[in-house]
Amino acid sequence: MINILKLKLKLLFSKPKVKIISAYDDRFSKIGKISQLTIKKYSNYFKFDYQIYKINKFKKRPPAWYKIKVLIENLKNNNYDYIIWVDSDAFFCRYINIMDYIDKDKNLSLVFHNVLSLRKSKETYLNNIIYAPNTGFMVFKNCDWSRSFLELIWSQKNFINHPNWDNAAVYSILGYNSEIKKKIKNRFNKKIFDKIDKLPLIWNSIPNRNYFSQSNENMSLIAFDPVIVHLAGMRRKNRLKFIKFFKKIFI
Repeated sequence: MINILKLKLKLLFSKPKVKIISAYDDRFSKIGKISQLTIKKYSNYFKFDYQIYKINKFKKRPPAWYKIKVLIENLKNNNYDYIIWVDSDAFFCRYINIMDYIDKDKNLSLVFHNVLSLRKSKETYLNNIIYAPNTGFMVFKNCDWSRSFLELIWSQKNFINHPNWDNAAVYSILGYNSEIKKKIKNRFNKKIFDKIDKLPLIWNSIPNRNYFSQSNENMSLIAFDPVIVHLAGMRRKNRLKFIKFFKKIFI
């Protein structure tokens, strides 16, 4: 009886084994190497393992799909309790432990953003703001559900060349139909949503893709005290320009 109690206490208070992974190809090497440096610093600070993949021989799909492949591979080896994915255009800015934000009863944690739905109304004031997931930063619990979910994403072959790649596949699986086919209503999959936790915006803060213009587009995606800045949707030259201006905020 005492041994069982000790085991339960050990499981309750033991630190989970965590690994952070990312990947980039030659086209993204300048940006990817800077992201890699922040991942290394962050991982070392919290004693997480990390691995940065170089995308070389991956010709059947666009490089963005590589994340699903390596997530599946890492979850299959069962060496870690959690696998964290960080896009190669995302940068750590503060030392705050992500594990303090994880609901242990959920299998996937990621940020949802307020974005304008693609399903437009003739009356502009009726246009919908939707709460949609972004796959640029994801925390997966190592379990059968996570592996099955990623395999399901990988199987969505009709989204291989979609402009939003794996993120579009996730939209489809979760029921964000309007964001893929404008005339179809959203039908959300509650069973899958029940296993997903929504992280605060600080874990995936996306500056305006037209940051250096006068536009106020996408202000709702910005956290003013970000742990991660994610330059999603920016043109490459603007990403490099942003990094030059704001590199001092990265860890």
